[in-house]
Amino acid sequence: MYYCTIIMKPWQRGLGIAFLFSGFLLIAGYIYQRIGERRDRRRNPAPGRLVSVGDHRLHLFCKGSNAPTVVIEQGAGSPSRLWWPVQDKVAELASVCTYDRAGYLWSDPVPPGRTIAKRAEELHRLLVNSGIPGPYVLVAHSYGGLIVRSFARNHPEQMAGLVLVDTPDEATIFQQKVLDFYSRMRVVSKVVELAARFGLLRVLGACFPAMRAGLPFSRAEEYAAAADDLASLQSADQATKRSGDPGSLGDLPLAVITHGQPFPGPFSILEPSWSEGQKRLAALSTNSMLIQAHKSNHMIHLDEPNIVIDAIHRVHDAARNHTRLTDNGHELAAKGVR
Repeated sequence: MYYCTIIMKPWQRGLGIAFLFSGFLLIAGYIYQRIGERRDRRRNPAPGRLVSVGDHRLHLFCKGSNAPTVVIEQGAGSPSRLWWPVQDKVAELASVCTYDRAGYLWSDPVPPGRTIAKRAEELHRLLVNSGIPGPYVLVAHSYGGLIVRSFARNHPEQMAGLVLVDTPDEATIFQQKVLDFYSRMRVVSKVVELAARFGLLRVLGACFPAMRAGLPFSRAEEYAAAADDLASLQSADQATKRSGDPGSLGDLPLAVITHGQPFPGPFSILEPSWSEGQKRLAALSTNSMLIQAHKSNHMIHLDEPNIVIDAIHRVHDAARNHTRLTDNGHELAAKGVR
C-alpha cells in the first residue's frame, strides 16, 4: 500500500487560508446585505402603490389635485425621492406623480437590456394601468428627457406640456466621445453594484456615517439599474438618436431649464455643445421658454428648486388655460428667467 503525503509550503498554506477567509467574508457580507435589505423594507414601506406594467411592477406616488397631471421622470441613477420636495410644492396647485423606473427603490428589478423606447412604453403603461387620465405635463431631468421625448413622439395625444430640466439633446448625448465616457461610467456602476451586493457599501455606511449621505442606494439592484440606464444609450434606436425638427411639438407648452454653472470634472465633456443643444430643445415648440438657473450645476431641482417649481406651474397653467407661456401673468425677471 502506498501513502501519498502532500507537503505544503508555508506560502501555499497562507494562500489557502487567505482564500478560505475571503470566501467566508463574501458569504458573510452577502448575508449581511440581504438582512439589511429586509430591515430597510420594514422600516421604509412604499409611500405610493405598486402598479403592474406587464412582467414587473413600478412604484407610483401621487399627490395633489387639478388636471392635467404632472408626471416627473428622474435622471439616470437618481431615485424619485430626490424630487419629493419639488413634488410637495407642485401638489399645492396641481396633481403630481413621481415614479421609480424598474430596479429603483420600491420598483421591481428586471433583467438588463431595456431600451429607452421600452422605458417610455413602460411609463405609458404605468399611467394607463394606474387609471390616471391624460393628457399629462411631463417633467424630466437629464437622461429622463430622452424617455419623455420618446413618449411624446409615440403618444402626442397624451401630451399637455413638457418641462425639460437640464436634459441633453441628441446631438450632444450621442456623440461618440460622450458615449465612450458613459461606457466607462457604466463599468464603475457595475463595480459599485458588486460591492453593494456583498454588503461592502452597507458596512462603510455603518462604520463611517459621514459616507452614508453619499451612498444614494441600499440595494445592489439600484446600482444595476443605474448601469442599465447608461447601457441604453449605446442601444438606442435611430428614432431615439434623431434630433427633433424645429416646431415638431407644435405649440405644446415647453419649458427648457439649463444650468448656469459648468459641469464638474470629467462631465465637462458635455459642456462645449450643451448651450446650443438647449436652444435646439427650446425650438421644438412654438410656445416655449428657455430658462437659465444661474447658480445651479446639473442638479437644478436640488440647487434652485424654486426655478423648477415655477416652470412647472407656468407650463401647467398654460396647458390648463390654453394660453401661451408668456401670457400667464408671471414675472419672468423675478425668477432669473432669460
